[in-house]
Amino acid sequence: MKMDFHSASDLSEILAGVGFRMDISQLSPGALNGSIAIGGSSATPILSIQTDRTLLFQGDRRAGKLPFSLNTTTAHPVVRGEASQPASLHGFQANLSDAFFQMPAGAHIKVALVCQARLERLVTAGSHHGVLELIERSNTAQLNPSGFQQLVELIQPIAADDTQTDLIEAALLEALTPENLESTFCGNLSLRAELMKDLVAWGYANPREAITLNELSNTIFASRSSIVHSCRVTFGVGPMSLLKQIRLGQAQRALSSSVLQKSLQCTTVQEVANYYGFNSRNHFARDYRNQFGEAPSQTLQRASDPGMSCQSVAVAHRPQMAMALR
Repeated sequence: MKMDFHSASDLSEILAGVGFRMDISQLSPGALNGSIAIGGSSATPILSIQTDRTLLFQGDRRAGKLPFSLNTTTAHPVVRGEASQPASLHGFQANLSDAFFQMPAGAHIKVALVCQARLERLVTAGSHHGVLELIERSNTAQLNPSGFQQLVELIQPIAADDTQTDLIEAALLEALTPENLESTFCGNLSLRAELMKDLVAWGYANPREAITLNELSNTIFASRSSIVHSCRVTFGVGPMSLLKQIRLGQAQRALSSSVLQKSLQCTTVQEVANYYGFNSRNHFARDYRNQFGEAPSQTLQRASDPGMSCQSVAVAHRPQMAMALR
């Protein structure tokens, strides 16, 4: 199945419908147009995500599944604070339980969710023992171009049987052997990336608070200069702007959902704005339009149209795929 999304919260909802808890923020301004396709087999589900705006992902990985992710464009993701290289696989370290990465505008990411136990049995039974060590200590692997291209062609979100799984697993085992690797990265967060991950996590945990830089410094136990420098280097904006983007995204989510509005007891633009710490309606409307390319009243108006809930319905009508991904 293939679905379009027009906000970070749309994509977060779709992923939640198939078992992934992801907080997602839109970092670059403008109207967002993206798509997600879900396919593969019950043994190896495959996701394909495209976006025309930069998105920040933070959330949990699925236990028992190793997500082998690749990007098919020249817009390369930033994975766990490190800029990725061409022809790279990401996200597969067996000892990591969290995800933290940026997907740049124009990127196209495909993810094969490989059963960890099955892959480990194949490694043990065969002659690719170095692969087991690799997935235990590395989260990124830069491949030789031919091995990478083979995986690009195999990892497709089509309705498939176990033959596709066998082919993907065989190609992974071959591509991840030492003689076919250009370089690897362990996935450990640098001090800068750890600080930014804490900053983003605080923003999602406290979406109603308009905090000052001094208060933020005391809250996440880092100097003002470290926070500002790390945020500008990592995201291209200051920490106050980043936290505002997160709050704007939460406001967009509320304005897009009549169910959430009822839960929050906020049914107007002003009530939603106030709930998320925006006291000036004019400033809120300006910032919202700059970030998302439309007025908050337009988002609110669409929420009353039952046809706009197609994403969650589409997932719900495919319980077999949802269960496979879970």
